[in-house]
Amino acid sequence: MARTSVSKSDLELIALQEIQHVPGGELVISVEIEHGDAGPDGLNWRLLVIAKEGADLDRLQNAATTTSHRLKRRYQLVIQSGNSAGG
Repeated sequence: MARTSVSKSDLELIALQEIQHVPGGELVISVEIEHGDAGPDGLNWRLLVIAKEGADLDRLQNAATTTSHRLKRRYQLVIQSGNSAGG
């Protein structure tokens, strides 16, 4: 099965929406993708989940792990090279 190429910001939005559908996930306010050298396969990344106080951290950790595995099967992370900001 071919994976769809997706930008970091789009993948973060997809991950946030999926995690918020997990029981307890409504307390998640942000999802960030941390990547080293994503490499040609676009799989060297992990999700960082930021939640409001009172969230069940074990449940959210499990949701983040499950979601990242699922997304890695469906999507290939495309890292933009360079920075468009002048300097």
